Amino acid sequence: MEAKEQDSIYRPKDDELVSRINAYHTVMKEKRNIELSLDLFKDKEWAERLGSTQELEQAHKVISTSLEKAIMSFSDSDLKKASEQKLLDDTQLHEMRINQAKAKLGTLRQSQDSYEKKHGKSI
Repeated sequence: MEAKEQDSIYRPKDDELVSRINAYHTVMKEKRNIELSLDLFKDKEWAERLGSTQELEQAHKVISTSLEKAIMSFSDSDLKKASEQKLLDDTQLHEMRINQAKAKLGTLRQSQDSYEKKHGKSI
């Protein structure tokens, strides 16, 4: 089963900044959990408890999509407010900005790859 674009665990209660930040924290927690699970999968004892490789990879795809969706939902103004309201500490804010830059770079790469496939040449 392949991850669909709409598969996401980023589901804020509403569009309020606090709700979006809380939903982002949930996605980050799950990101850490799936990364730990993927690391533990190498251990034979844990591998039997964690599910199949395919299930873990599927979960990783959904979480990655969710994280990108969460990150891209915040504007610079949102991040400034989140910092002022202490919804994100300095480390979390820095991590968010790094992840936003990575997400934007990934989007640019996907766009370029799509263009190259369609037109047979680079941008």
